[in-house]
Amino acid sequence: MARKKFEFYCTECKKYFDFTLRDNLNGNYRIHCPNPKCKHVHYRQLKDGTITEGRFDVNDKNVLIDDICPMPSSCRDVQKETPEKVAPTRQGFFARLWERTAQPV
Repeated sequence: MARKKFEFYCTECKKYFDFTLRDNLNGNYRIHCPNPKCKHVHYRQLKDGTITEGRFDVNDKNVLIDDICPMPSSCRDVQKETPEKVAPTRQGFFARLWERTAQPV
């Protein structure tokens, strides 16, 4: 059983958060925003541990499988920056990482 990591965006509080899913999850799930001031619920369909574009409603006759409640510490204002998303310039990911970790001599 493998796990997949997802970054999710809450449309209510405009924050990003992370969570992991097992690859054997299928069905309808409620994903709760971990922002303590928001707690918005996103109704999503999962297929093989991946979030699909499909949604369901509280009033649907579809069966709710379970709730997904990420940790509040995973909530942040900006999207995670990955090396694949950043242009290879001095202002890129690794340059900023180097500047943050480099100690003055």
